[in-house]
Order: sequence, then structure tokens, then C-alpha cells
Amino acid sequence: MSDPDVTATTGADGRDLVMIALSGVQSFIAESRTTADLHAASAIVGRLASTAAEVCAAAVDAEVVFPSAVSAMTSATDGLADAVVAVPNRVVALVRSGSGARVAAAAAAEIREQWAGWVRDVLHREVPTPGMPSVQWVAVPAGPGGYPAQWKLAQEALAARKRVRDFPGGGQCEWPGQRLCAQSPRWPAEDKRPPDAPAHETDLLSAANWVKRRWGRGPGTADEERIGFPSTSSIASAPYRRLILDRLGEDEVRQAVTALRDAVRPLTRVRESPVPGLIVPPDAEHAGLARWLAESAGPWVYPDAWDARRLHREFGRDAADRRDFGRLAAAGRRATNGLAHALAPERSDGLQPPAYLAVVAQDLDGMGRFLNDRASVSPAVHRQISARLSKLAGAQRAALRARRLLGVPVYTGGDDLLAFAPATTAIDAARDCHQLVPLDALPTASTAVLYFHRGSSLRRAVVEVTRLLHDAKDSHPDKHALAVGFLRRSGARESTIQPWVPAPELATALPAGGTAADLLAVFAAEPQRRRLSPRLLGELTRDADEFADRHLPEDLYEAELTRLVVRHGGAPADAKALACLGYLERAGRPARGDGRRTPERAARVAVFLRQECRPLPAHSTGVAR
Repeated sequence: MSDPDVTATTGADGRDLVMIALSGVQSFIAESRTTADLHAASAIVGRLASTAAEVCAAAVDAEVVFPSAVSAMTSATDGLADAVVAVPNRVVALVRSGSGARVAAAAAAEIREQWAGWVRDVLHREVPTPGMPSVQWVAVPAGPGGYPAQWKLAQEALAARKRVRDFPGGGQCEWPGQRLCAQSPRWPAEDKRPPDAPAHETDLLSAANWVKRRWGRGPGTADEERIGFPSTSSIASAPYRRLILDRLGEDEVRQAVTALRDAVRPLTRVRESPVPGLIVPPDAEHAGLARWLAESAGPWVYPDAWDARRLHREFGRDAADRRDFGRLAAAGRRATNGLAHALAPERSDGLQPPAYLAVVAQDLDGMGRFLNDRASVSPAVHRQISARLSKLAGAQRAALRARRLLGVPVYTGGDDLLAFAPATTAIDAARDCHQLVPLDALPTASTAVLYFHRGSSLRRAVVEVTRLLHDAKDSHPDKHALAVGFLRRSGARESTIQPWVPAPELATALPAGGTAADLLAVFAAEPQRRRLSPRLLGELTRDADEFADRHLPEDLYEAELTRLVVRHGGAPADAKALACLGYLERAGRPARGDGRRTPERAARVAVFLRQECRPLPAHSTGVAR
């Protein structure tokens, strides 16, 4: 079967039901080396799905059920960071009776032609990309049973279609003698790079990944290119740069930023779309310097960015390039150190930028069952659900992009979400997005937050947060869980999975309206409160087997935990919070949890949050905001 189509033979009175799906979306998105690649993959999938919806909407007597608003799937400035796309899993439409197969086939053909056009635009030649895009569709004609029968049959037929392997591209899956793509080894790497690719782009990429890499790149020379999405370093340093922007009125800070700009300019003038919360108004004081700080300074505020050999490798033009990279690197290090001391002159090393950021993933629980509920299976109800998802997606985008959170959404579809946030705001970002889900109109949501170093593998982080979200959903039949984990650059890792809303009998350890996220602040320093020492973690690890002994009475368990907490500078309330985390670890809805009465995992995560996610100090007296 070369063309991915299935036509069912029974249906409901009225129009045909068409369901179109893009397969392999998650792997195409995950196979990304940079945040720009990740965002581009999401934007590409969104555009292709939008094309399918537009073809269906243009058909005679047609009505698109999912998504509710075709125009809302992409914004007018697609390709830049403010063009966050909703990535639907599928497009569903009702079309004139008897035309379903024809409309679906036309939508699939338009998707393939649009993709082929993008490949031609980037590589200036025809290049096959077997399996990309992978379009599968079903069409259910009218018949007895009404819309619910059509919907059920369409779901079953599409699931069956996905189990059929059609071997696109003539079945070729091996390319003897050719190098494979570094990001997607199922395709060969292209020997001829795109004509407009900058010299520093040295990755071995397939045609599909070159489309991803060049997506949304603005015009200009390689040195002045505009990149459409903030890098991991830019996201991690966003709170640091927000502080600098707020203090740009101070002479010492402004002079230090100017010195850093002067050190960067001989190397590159590449600009990124700024983190949304750092966008500078045109009438801002020192607007030019502020815009440079928001758009270009993200990676350069880190001293380790100024390594001479690295600079030569990434920015050296050719053998005739006579720039002294050692001198440039020294100037950059002096500038970053000067900026750090201008922000905190009382510290020996000044104020250093945060090294970690987080990727946040959210998914509604049991969305398939929710849509398949016989009581709600009708075109009108499905359109209402689609509209609610679209509204939720917009609200989550707005919340993430606020200056308080400095989040950077990759995609927000309502039923799922992927975003980046600085380490200091990631938990708040996850909490805010969770609270926006209307539980009276949509299912609950599970969330995963994974912290990783700005220099670590992005692909690994995306794969890990996906796995963590899956584990959170599997932790309890009711799902509705929060998973928080970290990957240190050294390889150390840990995660904890808690119910978003702990059992009522444990609510005494939480503030009013609190969630499991609040319990993880147990090691954080707060005003007028003793600070619990991270050294407690060593004793929790040492005594893990004793704490987990089910024969140990609960009152003795909590008494011993309280003794250790107080011994390490904490309060009895901290012991109660740790006890709650231990009870609830990985599926513990009841007070006894899963029997592992130890908060060791959660404590290790909480210590990481204290060490790497602490907020930056407040502004000094008299600073203009």
C-alpha cells in the first residue's frame, strides 16, 4: 500500500468523517541538537497540519472539527520565537457525502508537495526524504449509527492503518557508502550543504534536518544572521540579564555591558529572538544597549564561552583570518568578570549567571477516553472541546511568556505542552500552567520538569523529560502527577514523582491551596526561618533501609526523621514536609504511599533546587527599575 489511505464502509447519516494524522512527529521533534532545531521541527509539523486543515476547510460543505480554529495553529510571524505553534496530533473534518477519500487524499498530496517545496528552497534541488512527512488518513462514509459510530470506526481504522508498514521511498533504508545524518541516522547526510549555510554549520545533516536547521533564519551574512529561537544559554541566563536590564541605569553596570558588547562584536553579530519576557520597548532608556543585551548577550555572559580555541573553531572564517582569538578571548573574560563584579562588588567572584535551565512537559490525562465518551461524542461537543484546548493553549503561552517566568514555549496545543524556563522559575512555570487547566471542562494534567546544564545534550534532555512524563502518568491509575528531576553535567541524576494534589490527610504540611511543588522547597532559605542543611541528605541515604522498613511504627519513623531534621538546622515542619514526600513518592495517594517510607529521592531533588535554582539577589538601593 503506497498511499496511506483507508476507506471504511459504514458510517452515519450526512457527511463523511475524515481523520488525517502525521506520524513520527515526536521523533522528528526530539531529533534536535539546538533549541532552534526543536522549535523549527514543531513549527514545521504545525504548518503541515495547518495545510491539511485548510484543504479540508476549503472542500464543499466542509466543517473542520479539530482544530477548532485553523488560523490559530500558527501565528503571522511563523519561524520566530513569538510564533509558537500548536502541534495537533491529527485533523478531523466533516465533508460532503462521498467526497471523504478524495478530500483526504488531496490534503495528503498538498502536505507532501509543501514539504518538497521547502526541501527545494533550502537545498536548491530535489532530494527525497523517505518517511517525512508520513501522512495517514481514513475516511468514514455516512451510514447508520450517527457521528459516534463514525468517530469510533475512524479511530479503529486509523490505529490499524498505523500498524501497516508501507516502506516509503521504494523501501530503501540503507545507503551503502554514504555518511548518515548526525541527528537522524535513518537518512543519509547531504554531501552538498545549502548555499546560504554559514561556515560554522559543520554538522552532517540530511535534507530533512537541513530544512529544520535553516527554518526561520533571517537574511544577512553569516556574521549578521538572525536566529529565530533563544539558545539554552540564553534561556538559562535570562534572569541574570533581566537583573542587568533593571540596573542598566547604573554607570558601572552600563559600562560593563558596553565592554562586553565591544568584546563580542569582532566575533559575530548574530541575533536571537529574545526570551519573550526580555523584549525591550522602543522608548526604553539606553534602548540600543538593552536590545543587544536581550537579543545577543545570552551565551556571552558566561566566562567559559570565552575559550580561544572554541572561538577560532566556531568563528574563524578561513586560513586567511588574521584575528587574534587569544586576545579576543581575554577581552571577553575581562568583560564578563567586570560585569559580575559590577552587579555584586561585595563578592570575591561577583554575581555569576545561572548554569541550569529546565524543560517543562505537560499532557492532559486520558484525553482519548475523554473524547470517546459516548455521552459527548458529537461534532458540536468535539468542537467545544477543541475550542477549550485552543483557549488553554493561548492562556499557557501568555503565562509562560510573562516577565516573571521568562518561559519560552516550544509548542502549546492545549492537550500537551513543551517549554523551556530558567532554573529559578521552572517550578513556578509548571505550577501556573497546571493551574490554568479548567478541571470542570477538561481532564487533569500531569507534568514533568527536568533540569539540565546549559552545555549538556538538548536531545537527551528532551528524551528524558518525555520518559519522566510517561513515568508520572504510570505512577497511579488516576495519573495527575508531578515529576521533577535533574541531570547534572557530571552524569548524576535523580527524580521524584508526586501527586499534584496530595492526600487530604497530608494537607497539614502544605499552605492553603498548596501542591506537591511547595513541599520541594523544604531546603530553600526563607526569611525568619532556620535553614535546613543539605548534609541531612547523607544521613537519609545512609538510613534509607531502616526508614523503608514497614515494621517500623509510623510515629517512630516520623520522630526519628524530626530528630535528624532538627539536628541539621531544620524545624519540625520541615520533617513533616519530608515525611509527606516519602509517603507520596511514586504513586503514594494513600498516606502509606508505596511502602518506601523514605524521602531520599525527593530530598536529593530538593537539595538540587536549593543549590542550582536559587533566585538572584534583589536590586540594590536606589536602582532605577
